[in-house]
Amino acid sequence: MAAYAALVTLINLMEDMQNHPRLSPSLDNKQIKSLSKKVHFLLNFIETYNSHGGSKEAQDLERRIVSAAQEAEDVIESRIVNQILGDDDGETSPSFLLKKIKDARKKVVEKIQYKSRLEKVLEQMDCIKKKMMKIEMKDGMRDEPVLATSSRPRQTSMVGFEEELIQLMDVLTSQKSTRQIISIVGMGGAGKTTLTTNAFKNSLIEQHFDIRAWATVSQEYSARDILSQLLSHLGHSRDENDSELGEQLYKMLLGKRYLIVLDDMWSINAWDEIRFSLPDNGTRSRVVITTRLSNLASHVGSSSFVLKTLDKDESWKLFCEKAFGEDDCPPELLEIGKEIVEQCQGLPLSIVVIGGYLSKSSSSKEQWQHIANDIYTILCSGKDDQCLTILSLSYSHLPVYLKPCFLYMGTFPEDEEISVGEVIRLWVAEGFLKPNRVQTLEEIGESYLKDLVDRNLILVHSWGDNGNILRFKIHDLVRELCLKEAEKEKFLCVLKLLDNETPRSINRDQRRLVIHGGTLDEEFCKSSHFDALKSAPLVRSLICDAHAHSLPLEFRLLKIQAEVSEFPNACDVYYLKGRFSQQLNLRYLHHNIYFRGSHLLFPYVNLHSSISLVWNLQTLILGGNFQQMMAPPEIWEMPQLRHLFGNLIRLPDPPRSNRQRHGLVLQNLQTLLKVENFMLSDEVCKRIPNMKNVHIMYGVSFTASGLACCSHNLGRLRKLESLTCAFAEERYFGPGLTFPGSLRELCLIRCVLGWEDLTIVGSLPFLVVLKLRFSIKGEEWNPVEGEFICLKYLEIWCCDDLIKWNAESFHFPVLESLAFRRLSKLEEIPMGVGEIPTLGYIQLEECSVASTISAMRILVEQESLGNLKCGCGNKRITRASGK
Repeated sequence: MAAYAALVTLINLMEDMQNHPRLSPSLDNKQIKSLSKKVHFLLNFIETYNSHGGSKEAQDLERRIVSAAQEAEDVIESRIVNQILGDDDGETSPSFLLKKIKDARKKVVEKIQYKSRLEKVLEQMDCIKKKMMKIEMKDGMRDEPVLATSSRPRQTSMVGFEEELIQLMDVLTSQKSTRQIISIVGMGGAGKTTLTTNAFKNSLIEQHFDIRAWATVSQEYSARDILSQLLSHLGHSRDENDSELGEQLYKMLLGKRYLIVLDDMWSINAWDEIRFSLPDNGTRSRVVITTRLSNLASHVGSSSFVLKTLDKDESWKLFCEKAFGEDDCPPELLEIGKEIVEQCQGLPLSIVVIGGYLSKSSSSKEQWQHIANDIYTILCSGKDDQCLTILSLSYSHLPVYLKPCFLYMGTFPEDEEISVGEVIRLWVAEGFLKPNRVQTLEEIGESYLKDLVDRNLILVHSWGDNGNILRFKIHDLVRELCLKEAEKEKFLCVLKLLDNETPRSINRDQRRLVIHGGTLDEEFCKSSHFDALKSAPLVRSLICDAHAHSLPLEFRLLKIQAEVSEFPNACDVYYLKGRFSQQLNLRYLHHNIYFRGSHLLFPYVNLHSSISLVWNLQTLILGGNFQQMMAPPEIWEMPQLRHLFGNLIRLPDPPRSNRQRHGLVLQNLQTLLKVENFMLSDEVCKRIPNMKNVHIMYGVSFTASGLACCSHNLGRLRKLESLTCAFAEERYFGPGLTFPGSLRELCLIRCVLGWEDLTIVGSLPFLVVLKLRFSIKGEEWNPVEGEFICLKYLEIWCCDDLIKWNAESFHFPVLESLAFRRLSKLEEIPMGVGEIPTLGYIQLEECSVASTISAMRILVEQESLGNLKCGCGNKRITRASGK
């Protein structure tokens, strides 16, 4: 929802402004406090009112809220930028001082204008507040929401669900005597109702159960409606109150073997309100719940069927059934037909809709090609708008704080594997996330993303070694829903240059622009696209995966920029001097820099000292083909900085603080990736107390005294969760080595230790992932009981000395994955390791034949014991190559 996003963004802006050491004195605190109070009131209304829907009048007011909040944001940020530009230069030449005198008059006028504009915003918000209070009073007496009507299910095609139907039938007719609850979980259109319907109407099921009843649960449910539907199926139509209906249903089911289906359930509360009307009387009764919410299935404690998308063969079979009936696909349509099916990405709903559409259309190759080129228009704009109507229920049911996060998924291209870290950093920079005192903004973002996964709106693509989600994907049809809702709310504008799309959707008030494909060059600057971009001066986010040369665009208040740039032949550039001097409002900058010229052996980038003027910069990511990024000392004067990434970053030492001068503590800094020769001195550790993720690369020239300092001070980073230390050549990690107890992931590369030193690592209470590469010396490893109590992933590379690993199951009690590479002398994988109940994966690459034979022996033994059934008990041995 755009109103929620605009209000939370404004609140975050005011918080950042008040906490900045140089800004708050220049702004009218009285006005800011008044604005803050009004914004919090409006936000509270949006949060509570959204929970029970919104009238047309309320929606009109939400649009006014967006306008007022964005106007306030423009006023405040313009004022901040003007102040920084005015205070920036310390020059004292006569000509400069004369200019300062002339500018002083201009500043007085700007201050008056600033107060006047902000006062108008306050008046607008007062007016909105009064109208909203009237709406709240009026809607407090409105009628009950429209409820779902009872409908008896009809059997439909089971293509792609034959195996699931058999499994569901087995569960429904099993000998388990207690009442069993079965959840069928999947995204909208995945086939949950289809699967349940075919089981419900199966003749075997009809004979097996004494009573069967079906209720469709609406989003705006009531217990009375659900109970009434079930009783209606059972031939009962009396008009009692809720408690009487529940009692009546209980009596009708008591002593009977019943099957109850609760279709499309959206709320845990809905289940809790009717569960006691369904007796558990030892008659092998069953309750089936279909839902899009994974957490609801967990709550009811059920066995779950999670419906995935169909594979290619299943998709094609279902499509042909809908498009041709009992006939075969004509040969001339085969290739185009498979192209159409592939675009449906295995979602049964879209396959059924497009197949039905084609069954009624011309069977000419030209017509089918036209449909293949414009499939989503058909799916999303058909006569009944069936696909989008079904999927939009998931969006409308989202809590208000999740809606802008979900709509933001439209930013990413089709079929992209989206990085969890990237999308959360963008959410933070946009200001969507409402802070609290318990979690960081990144932790809040992680919980939001997990919520979207649980609602089956986004699909997990890959997991990290620590069990966290690394990347996810979004179905193209769901992405179309994002784009349609985002366009309706003027939340986001996406241009596809390769499609020659007309830029008609760009308007003057557009805040977020996304450009996919093409090249932003001189030809682009002559196009209508460029004219449209210039006509939108209030753009705050510009995300572009097109190749950019240099665009003469002046988005003065830009907050987010992601782009690719090419530079002419040069080995050293003072990068972004102009941008840092003009775009002072940047929060997020991701820039991939590519130097042209094959003779460039060691191109590097010098960040200009003006970077410290970018008062609210949170994330800086520089990639490309350069070798090193040189940061200026001013990097230590950026209190909002949260994440710093680069190919190889050289950070200067911070200015030393003393009694007269206290160094700025970077409280928000959490991530430093690929930092070269990073000296963890006492001063540095004092400046970065909240670091969570550090990747340090030490070169050959790094001194022994510096290394000793680093190994000793690592333990001072008490919130560190992930640490990678890599040396260019093998170096002993020195005496006095300490690690913080908060560490969850540790990777050591050429950091030489003895096996006995791993006691320091094993004692870490939360360590989940351990990777040792070229790092351990010694022939025998004797793990100690009571260590590695949380370790799930163990990886050891290139430890050629290791001969004996004397491990038992209790040494690694929860280990799930084991990866060994180039352990040429290892005699065996101990049989005790195979007895670890959670172990599911052993990978051996270029290891000894003896160790491989022992691993296979573990596999055979565990299989004979029946430990190869499902879940964590699966044992899998892989061996890429060996001696």
